[in-house]
Amino acid sequence: MTDNNIIELTPFRADLARSLTRRGERLLAATDLAEEVAALEPLEAYYIVRELGMDQALPILRELSHEQLQACLDLDCWNRYDFSVDSLDEWLAPFASIDAETLAQTFLSLDYVLQLLFLTQTVTVYDPDADQVPPEDEERETTARAMTPDGFYLLELKMPDLPLKVHPFALLDAMYQYDPTATHRLMSEVRVDLPTQIEEEALRFRSGRMQDLGFATPIEATALFSRPPSRQPLPRPQEPLDSAVTRLPSVYAAPLLETTLLQQALSLVTDPNSLSRLEQELVWAINSAIMAYGEKPQDIEHITAIVTRVRDTISLGLESLLAKQEPPCQPDEAGAAAKAAELLEIWCMTDLFRHGYGATMVLQEEMKQAMAEPRLAEWYNLADTEQSDEPADRLERAFVAALLGRQPLRGGFDPGNAETVRAFASLAEIAATQTRLKRLVSHFGGQK
Repeated sequence: MTDNNIIELTPFRADLARSLTRRGERLLAATDLAEEVAALEPLEAYYIVRELGMDQALPILRELSHEQLQACLDLDCWNRYDFSVDSLDEWLAPFASIDAETLAQTFLSLDYVLQLLFLTQTVTVYDPDADQVPPEDEERETTARAMTPDGFYLLELKMPDLPLKVHPFALLDAMYQYDPTATHRLMSEVRVDLPTQIEEEALRFRSGRMQDLGFATPIEATALFSRPPSRQPLPRPQEPLDSAVTRLPSVYAAPLLETTLLQQALSLVTDPNSLSRLEQELVWAINSAIMAYGEKPQDIEHITAIVTRVRDTISLGLESLLAKQEPPCQPDEAGAAAKAAELLEIWCMTDLFRHGYGATMVLQEEMKQAMAEPRLAEWYNLADTEQSDEPADRLERAFVAALLGRQPLRGGFDPGNAETVRAFASLAEIAATQTRLKRLVSHFGGQK
């Protein structure tokens, strides 16, 4: 889909270009690194660090603000509702490589309940004068106990075999050297507080901060995969909403450079406030998709694939709405982009995603009906050891599997990698899939 009438340097493309300049390599080469990092929104900072890798990003990590670092940990250190000690350890390791003081200062700058959570999950704190201390396992080859430097508490590792990069005893030793009063208070609370209550409180605080970053809860995010509203919504505010996210991170911006109906429509939006609001909504839709798909944001390759899915599904939503207008408008018509831009002022991005998702549901329903053909179902449900190694067979199997997923996807089209899947980006792709499905059903239905 192309439209040579769209001017290249539109406000939207200029925004994408600015986003792409906020890449890690350019940032590392900046003479005013501290100033550049301070200007990053927390979500941008997170993706830059993840794209570079912890070791290479160390100069940037040293300049992160409390808000930026806390956002990184909120995004990385939870598996849905469960805290990950290993992930926080990964973020602490670069600071530990600088010196003990930097490690202690960084840890004590974190959200207080997160400090408690990490310590309650890594060490048990005993008061030798008041607590009944169980006998130590003498068969262990490694030391699992130590006294705190002030002599008040006995520490015991909860997971002595967990290969952490920052040993909890080394962390606590650094903390006692840096701020013994604050560390003693932490130890006092770790000794008496229940780990489950601490984790629940930490999760509650984290959920609030994640919403500020535009991430819905996993349950709320599943609303993306629901049928679209049938009625046109009420007029929306033109101003962007107050949020910690107002710009497209560079990881999100790159796939949006490709010419799609969504990109063409956004390129026609010239009002700065409207464009800012639309970009903000687009970030929220992508963030919701990340949660809905159950992905973790640190996998940049997966995130790029999800951004591409969201882009294509929203484009499909725009096209499906245009097809329902009177008279219907085809995406390659001269005025299609302008009409799609008008739809952006009516429907929010998440609703447009739902319209795109709704357009694909007919494929899933047809696929499920097709599985009523016994020979087709028998072929598809063959054990792995009985399946054919023929490339054509593998492609057809991938084609069926993609349609039966939670969101019907386009699969079985890449001979070089049968497992490759993409979102449907146009009604033409849906029509072609329906034709292919009919051929498949006819093939198995005609067997003797």
